[in-house]
Amino acid sequence: MNLHPSNTDMKCHHSMHHAAENFIAGNDHYSLVELAAGHLIIRVPEKDQKAASKALKSVTKLTFPDTLSVQSNDNYSIYWIAPDEFLLLVPEHSEFEVETKLRKAMKGHFAIVNVTGGQTIIHLSGERAESIMKKSTVYDIHERNLPVGKAVTSGFAKSQAIFNRTGDNSFQLIVRRSFSDYIWQWIVDAGSRP
Repeated sequence: MNLHPSNTDMKCHHSMHHAAENFIAGNDHYSLVELAAGHLIIRVPEKDQKAASKALKSVTKLTFPDTLSVQSNDNYSIYWIAPDEFLLLVPEHSEFEVETKLRKAMKGHFAIVNVTGGQTIIHLSGERAESIMKKSTVYDIHERNLPVGKAVTSGFAKSQAIFNRTGDNSFQLIVRRSFSDYIWQWIVDAGSRP
């Protein structure tokens, strides 16, 4: 049995197209879309981060962010996950190229793992977005506690997500693909209620 469909059988859909088709997201009060990107986990001991940050900057024009923060430019975003762990989001289909460039530029101890197949990004926006977030996580998402530029990992619904505020009524959630359908349906349900 061929577990990998041929190019003629493949559809150009994001990973959650089936959930989006069966559980229509969005109304006059909120919008929910899946965003495409490559995901690279970078592990660097704190003692090697200064040198690694120079290498990261040469490839992405970004440096490692401070605790609980995210840095972004037009092509890349990098999230602080733990003192020695960062998540780099890269343009779709460029993850191998970016990983190769980083490996050539970095010195010392480091690890880079492509986790694109295990995660996806959901963008939630609209006047009801903050209300949906409040229903979904115990983390205090008030803008004084979750301003633009801060990123946290916390429980979301009965799963977990890395999330950050991207605007007044706009949030980005990075979730495991194995829970993405469930989280999508949770948000659709939460968004249907005032």
